[in-house]
Amino acid sequence: MADVLNSATRRGPLQFDKQGNPYFESVKSPDSFKQRALCVKPPHNVIPVIFVPGIMGTNLRLKDKKQVQAWAPPNGTLEGMGAVWTGARQSPAKRQELFNPKDTEVNLDGPCQVSGDLHWVTTEEAKRRGWGALHADSYHSILQQLEISLNDQYSKPGRPQEHGNFLLPEIGLLSHLNRETQAAARASGEPDYAAVAADAIKAWNASPSALSEEEVLRLDDYYYPVWAHGYNWLQSNEDSADSLLKKIDQVIEHYQKTDYFDCEGKVILVTHSMGGLVGRRTAQLAPDKVLGVVHGVQPVAGAPVVYRRFRAGTEVGGFFDIEGAAVAAIIGWDAADITPTLACSPGPLELLPTRHYPPGWLKVAKKGSKEELFSLPQTDPYEEIYSKTTDDCWWGMLDPALIDPANKLTSEDSTPLQEHRKALKQANGFHDTLDLYAHPQTYGYYGIDEKKYRTFGHIHWQTSGDIPNDDVLPLIYQQDNQRSLTGKSTVPLYGEAGSPEVKFKLGNDRDQGGDGTVPLDSAKVLAQLQPTPKVVFRIAGFDHQMSYKNPYAIQATVYGIAKLVQLAAPATPL
Repeated sequence: MADVLNSATRRGPLQFDKQGNPYFESVKSPDSFKQRALCVKPPHNVIPVIFVPGIMGTNLRLKDKKQVQAWAPPNGTLEGMGAVWTGARQSPAKRQELFNPKDTEVNLDGPCQVSGDLHWVTTEEAKRRGWGALHADSYHSILQQLEISLNDQYSKPGRPQEHGNFLLPEIGLLSHLNRETQAAARASGEPDYAAVAADAIKAWNASPSALSEEEVLRLDDYYYPVWAHGYNWLQSNEDSADSLLKKIDQVIEHYQKTDYFDCEGKVILVTHSMGGLVGRRTAQLAPDKVLGVVHGVQPVAGAPVVYRRFRAGTEVGGFFDIEGAAVAAIIGWDAADITPTLACSPGPLELLPTRHYPPGWLKVAKKGSKEELFSLPQTDPYEEIYSKTTDDCWWGMLDPALIDPANKLTSEDSTPLQEHRKALKQANGFHDTLDLYAHPQTYGYYGIDEKKYRTFGHIHWQTSGDIPNDDVLPLIYQQDNQRSLTGKSTVPLYGEAGSPEVKFKLGNDRDQGGDGTVPLDSAKVLAQLQPTPKVVFRIAGFDHQMSYKNPYAIQATVYGIAKLVQLAAPATPL
């Protein structure tokens, strides 16, 4: 690399022409103006990084009325207040019209404004890479952070030989993950990467192998443009995987057509939540196009809370849970709101617990007692739970009468319930196809918080009183004669007029550690995928949706990417 003028300090933003070749813009100035532009040229060998968001992380609009936003989660407090007001006023019929997977598409024109000190990508380039499709508050910070960590790497980019130019902490820690290198670092006087590494290892609850100095230096050989893949999360993740595969082909072709860049033909996938299911299926379809995958907070075996939302709406943690109440107003306050949104959408249904989730997660117990009357499933949740509606038994997953408030699903050929079962069949097929597959080069992290971010590992129905004669058997497949939209049912014990009634209520107890959304019983299945992931990080202290704002999650992600880069074809000279 050529020497850089000491006076070159005003960093110029990297830009791209119509063919995708890099260039810099500057202006002439008089000799008296001593500051010079600093243009940090990207390496010509490129490894694209594609970020895949979770459910509800992609902005959606109506296909036929593109000006109508079907889903645009709020950014910031003011937008949040507006979204609560709008959500609280939406009828179930309106929600059904907005959340139809056949009538919606990705909206690429969402908010997108990159930071002024992000020199690797302009706002225009970020939009071209799909950033505008993703919820800005949830994801734009990690997209920008990856651009900086992977491409700057040094405190003074473009000046590798300059005194006092040190690796960024998330890069420097990579070679300091064992005691020997930590001891050497403390004696050298360089930035205390050893302390950063020791802190990370403790937070990760994992002891990954360190990179050698040569491996860390190799990171400098490549350019890592960060792309985003928004997808219609209402449709099956099978369809979303197809769309991601097309995006991979487009990204690879984009760089291979340029005069400047050399692209091997593989990308690195970084996923969040349900995006992990999309990423795994994509890698299953085309493993040769994926160098490797880094998963964040993936609901590998699903989440029981999906069942609960069908019967009771979005969970709220008591009278003082203002944030939870706001989320419920936006997503759906009760079963009447949730059912027409989710019932015929395969994507959300694919977040139901799979057969790999520990059995017995749906429990019926006596009030004030841990004594279980019965629990399901024993083996197959589709047959034992999801196929049951409130027309079949009081604890059935959904009320068929709530599926179609807009009266759009009834025809000579079909009924609302049949449409729901079509979507459920798609979800079952997706689960069977994906199974426990993982790309051979997989890294990932999940949440293990046992205090602030506990979640629903099991769903509990509890009686409000005693059961006459402890006669449990008739209750199992009895219909109720009264139910609420927030998880209450009254059941005649023997199904006859005048028979004793038993009242049940869905509990609100978050009985398992996790990240507030994905319980440990699902998250830890990440380590059971086949082939076994290379490293799995177990981290506490973050909320599911904002996990990529946690510093240890970011460090774990950078570690996974750095390890994957070592598998890339050797860099070639320009």
